[in-house]
Amino acid sequence: MSQSDEQPYRDMVSEQPDEQIDTWAADLFMDFAKRMGVGNAIASFCAVTGLDAKGFQRAFLVGGGPDHVVGIDTGGQLAAPIFELPKAIAGLRRVDPQARSKLVNFLVGNREVMSYTA
Repeated sequence: MSQSDEQPYRDMVSEQPDEQIDTWAADLFMDFAKRMGVGNAIASFCAVTGLDAKGFQRAFLVGGGPDHVVGIDTGGQLAAPIFELPKAIAGLRRVDPQARSKLVNFLVGNREVMSYTA
């Protein structure tokens, strides 16, 4: 997708209910991790949402993720099991009143990673 495609995509995503945005963000998060590595996926999520390592862990835990699975990988990046990554989205919703706009930004900024949009 080109930069000129960004605004129509952003508009389409922004029109969706929270549940759909969360589903797409969860799918993107897992697809991103599978394609480009868990550490890179978490780093992208944190960059867009403004979370540092402790903020990510907090969102992850508040979203229902088990506390013993977030760690640092051999490359020095945050790591967690791929199938648990969506817990950070649920947690972000609970701890950040700007979560919706941040999740839209996550989807738009990483739209090339998405394998599909439903």
